[in-house]
Amino acid sequence: MAHTASYRTLRAVAAFFAAAGCVLALLVAGIVLREIIAPPEQTWSAWTRGAIIVMSLVAIGFCVVGGLLSYRLHCSHHEAVRTFLSRDDRERITAAIRGAEAQTSGEIVVHMVDRTQHMPTIEAKKAFEKIGMTRTRARNGVLFYVAIRDRKLAVIGDKGIHQHVTADFWADVVKTVEVHFADGRFADGLSEGIAKVGTELARHFPRRADDLNELPDS
Repeated sequence: MAHTASYRTLRAVAAFFAAAGCVLALLVAGIVLREIIAPPEQTWSAWTRGAIIVMSLVAIGFCVVGGLLSYRLHCSHHEAVRTFLSRDDRERITAAIRGAEAQTSGEIVVHMVDRTQHMPTIEAKKAFEKIGMTRTRARNGVLFYVAIRDRKLAVIGDKGIHQHVTADFWADVVKTVEVHFADGRFADGLSEGIAKVGTELARHFPRRADDLNELPDS
């Protein structure tokens, strides 16, 4: 899942200040250590001492700025499942799922976690099994797996729908969602991705009169 341009810029600035502060601190430490191990015949001049003090203060300042920027990034992106989407966003996504499922016997589920330990596709497959999405009658369930803090996304389907679509279809759905995610429009991204999947499911698995909602939507 792509970060926004502002996030990437701020992260780069934070990394620069932190790295510059560390380099200056190491330089000052090296100079001081050298003078301790092999003291010169003459003591440091006032200018030299002043330069060392200034470099030390600049190093500390850079490290502080880098740390503060990193903390700001952490706070602004420390999203949890319960706060990732507003109530209106959740309602929009639920409506998108119901609208898509009204045209097909397929099942669509959005599953969100704080973070993922492995590749999102691997974790999505585990969640697919755990949720019970393999138990649908036509094996046509589709899962949108979102790892919020890691900014990662996977969209996978059961073997029923895999018989009708290629890997390019799933990649296109992920790209559709990520374009919106990059601009912070999470509900828009999921809704459009769900609609795209719903259209494909309806083409191969049109809704029957006896269809039931076999799985919860999220």
